[in-house]
Parts: sequence; C-alpha cells; structure tokens
Amino acid sequence: MPPKRLARCKRHPSATAGWRCDGCGAPLCPECVEARRMQTVDLLFCRECGGQAETLVLHRSEQASFPDRLGQVWRYPFTRQGLMVAAGLGAAMAIAGFMTQVTLIVARLAPAAVSAGIFWGAFFSLMRSTLRGEREVPIPDYSDVFSDWLVPALRGMVASSVVWLPLPLYLVLSGGWNVSQYMDGLLSDPMFYMTGRFHSIPGEQLLEDPVAWLLALTGLAWLPMTLMMAMTGAGLLDILNPVTGLQRILRLGRDYAVALGALLTLGLVYLVVHLVSSSLRDIPFEIIISRWLAQVLECLVFFVMARVLGLLLYTRGDAIGYGAPSDYVTPVLADATPRTSLRVDPAPASLPTPEAAAAPEARLQELDAAVRARDVPQALALYTALSFLPKGSIPPAVHLFVGQASAAQGDNALAVRALESAADSAPDDPVAPRALVLLARVLGERMQEQTRAEDVYRYIVDRYPDTEASRFAQGRLPPTS
Repeated sequence: MPPKRLARCKRHPSATAGWRCDGCGAPLCPECVEARRMQTVDLLFCRECGGQAETLVLHRSEQASFPDRLGQVWRYPFTRQGLMVAAGLGAAMAIAGFMTQVTLIVARLAPAAVSAGIFWGAFFSLMRSTLRGEREVPIPDYSDVFSDWLVPALRGMVASSVVWLPLPLYLVLSGGWNVSQYMDGLLSDPMFYMTGRFHSIPGEQLLEDPVAWLLALTGLAWLPMTLMMAMTGAGLLDILNPVTGLQRILRLGRDYAVALGALLTLGLVYLVVHLVSSSLRDIPFEIIISRWLAQVLECLVFFVMARVLGLLLYTRGDAIGYGAPSDYVTPVLADATPRTSLRVDPAPASLPTPEAAAAPEARLQELDAAVRARDVPQALALYTALSFLPKGSIPPAVHLFVGQASAAQGDNALAVRALESAADSAPDDPVAPRALVLLARVLGERMQEQTRAEDVYRYIVDRYPDTEASRFAQGRLPPTS
C-alpha cells in the first residue's frame, strides 16, 4: 500500500524520503542512498547500513488530486500543435458536413458516417493520449478504416445515446408521439429528399413533464461514464448498463462529481460558441471558410472535454477496473537520483569456487535434485556457485525456479539474472514467456523500473503472440491505439 503521507528522511528531516532501507528501516533521501551496478541491474543501497533501498510509491491521486490537475486544463488546445490539429480536424469535418447538405438524401449517409468517424476517432484519441500521460494534443491516426473510423463512430453514438435517445422513446411510450404518422408525413414531403431536414417532434409537452426533465438530467449525469467506458473498450451492452455505470460512478465519488461539473460548464461554453459558429455558417459568401472557422471553434471546446475525461481516467482509472493497479502508482521522488556516483560491484559469485570448477557436472546434478525437491536455500546456493557456467548449461526450468524463489525472497538482482537466463537459454521453450512475464513484474512492481518492464512486455507481445503470456502483457501495457 502507498504511504498516506510523505515520509521524511531519517538523517535529513527537512528532505522528503524517496526510499526505505529494508535493513534498518530508515526513510532515505537522495543524499542517503548510493547506486551500485550488480551484473546487469542498477540497485540502490542505504549508505548507513548497506541494506537495499526500496522505492516508496504514491498513487497518482495522492501525488496530485484530480481537481488539482484540472487547474490549467483550458490551456490544453491552445498550443501550436493543438491549434494545427483543430484546424485540420475542422477542415475535414466542415467538408464532410457540407457534403451532407449539398447531396441528395440517399447519398448523405457516407459523408455523415465519415464526419462521425472523424469526430469520435479524434475525441477518443485525445482521451487515450491524456491517459498515457501526454501533455500535447495528439495527431489522430485514421489509417485503419475499421478501428480508426467505424469502431469509434459506433462507440461514440452508443455512448452518447443516453442523452439523445431516452426523450424520443419516452414520447413514444407515453403516447405523445405517433411515429407512424410522423414517418408518413416525412416520406411524403419532397423537400425532405432535397434538403434532408427532418420535421420537428412534438416536444412542447416535455417542458412541463417532470419525468422528461428527470430523464434528461440523468442522461447528462451518466454521459461522462458511458464515454469513458466506450474509450476503454467495454462491451456495447456494458456501456448502456445502468447498474454497472452507477457502481463505477460511486467508486469515483467526488472526482466524478467534479468532472461532471467541469463538463457541464464546458457545455455552457459550447452553447455560446455554437451561437457564434451558427452565425458563421449562415454567412452566404465564402461558405467553406466560414464553416471551417465555425468547426474549429467547436473543436477547441471538445478538445478540453476530452482532456477532462482523460485526466479522470489517468488519475482514478483503477477505481473502475481499467488497467492494473501498479499502473497508477508512481515513485515519490520520480525524477530524483542518488547524489553519489554509480559504483560497479562485481557479482558476488562471478568466479567459480574450486569445488564447483572441479566438478560442475556433479554440482549440476545436485542443483537439479534441489529444484525437484523444492529445497530453495540449497538451490539458490548451488545456482550462485555455478554462475560461471554458460546459460545453456542449466535447464531453463531451473533458471525459472531460481528466479521465482529469488523474487519471493526479495533478491531482485538474482531474480532478474535467473529469469533473463531462462528466456535467453531457450527462447522457444514454453518456459521462456513465463519467465519474461515474471521478469517484467519484478522490474515494474518490485524495482519500479517501468520503462524496462514495458520493453519486456512489448517483446513478449511481438515474440509470443496468441499466448497467455502475450494476453497478460497486453493488459499491462498502456493503450497505444
């Protein structure tokens, strides 16, 4: 569990501790730890007693709360790249919107689908970028028609349906709207086929109906959760499941209320912007340019909305089951390094003992017998004594056993060495992907080396596709598409 408050260094009370010694238990600041290279791994040790220093971590919400992260969110699109993306996206949507109005009704489905795919693909791309911790507006990728256009459009329409679908359904069920009569009148109107304009629905009675107001407010309150579930890959039925949505809203608690308030405020801003953009769209000359400017203004507001939802997931995504819990912890002193220079220590058993060098075959048999007997102390002692042998001299299953036992006992250096050997000595053996998964977990969860852990996970996905190890690794990697 992460500490509830920041610890102070034992020797320097004014300094924040970023590590804790597993020998003397003292909180340590950068002045009190030193780095030593043990074989291929850099480890930190207490300068006072020589014990290994364990990195202290905090949950992202403790490092900076969600409301604190919203302080400068309005600045997000107002960078050079953000304005360029808004300009490009606005141009594409303006052209698609123009085509939906100048073509006949039967030909408008294609540009309408393109416009929806462009918008929702960009909206979810901004959320994913924020979830990865990026601060710049990303350039959306539309290279794959299915995953970058059609799927985002479908998910976006399903997620937003909690706002636009309940009121028409309520009108039908309450008897206030005869759909058959409405459709007959619409299909018999020649102007519908020329302009594509729908007839207005009888919504006057909704203004005085408390049930209609309740449905509208419920849909608005539910919308942020459905959008987050749509982006994180939830099933379409799960997105619209009110029980699942309510459970996740309650888990987020106050942070969800803050996000909802921010989005409602942005919604009011959007209404003002929409009034301006509507005026621009009505300009009779240079119609494409005016539509482009109108669309750019609206895109800027939607960029900030996507940023708000992405920040909520970045800070509290584990509360709704997205990603692994370890993805949401960060070192207390993430950018701090020991003040002492790196010291390279030789491996404690880099040279063979006379007994081991004289009879390696006998020692190998003893090691194999210790592993089969699950004699951990004997296996670790023999494995360390035989470290001078080539990796391939020891079976990969023995390397894996030693790696698992070392990790359980907290000897991260030996665990990393044994697990790397298990994968390197026989990469095609079924043991190899299992060893690499455990190696990545030791690096990421025990040693707080997230970059190295992600590199191992990516190697597993590329080298061992369609395996249980690959599926596990994909679940631990941050979303990249």
